[in-house]
Amino acid sequence: MSGWHRTSRHDRGYGSAWEKIREQALERDRGLCQHCLAEGRSVPATQVDHVIAKAKGGTDDLGNLQSLCRDHHEAKTAAENGRAVKPKTRFGVDGWPVGE
Repeated sequence: MSGWHRTSRHDRGYGSAWEKIREQALERDRGLCQHCLAEGRSVPATQVDHVIAKAKGGTDDLGNLQSLCRDHHEAKTAAENGRAVKPKTRFGVDGWPVGE
């Protein structure tokens, strides 16, 4: 097993305090993916992301958090780790997923 997976979620700093700040970030962002909004779409956020990753010195401060959909969160995390990920879901201009 690699690095941070050896410890519990709580030990990595994702306990009850994280759940509270996570909810604050989602509320502030109206539950919408901030990257999708920047692309002109309204897509529900399912993740709260550290703009500057904790592993790179980022904090749980609300100003360092953004609400993202799963696809944008996975792509951002992969890019931070030097991997490329093709988005799993494409969205139309109306914000709804479109088929291939």
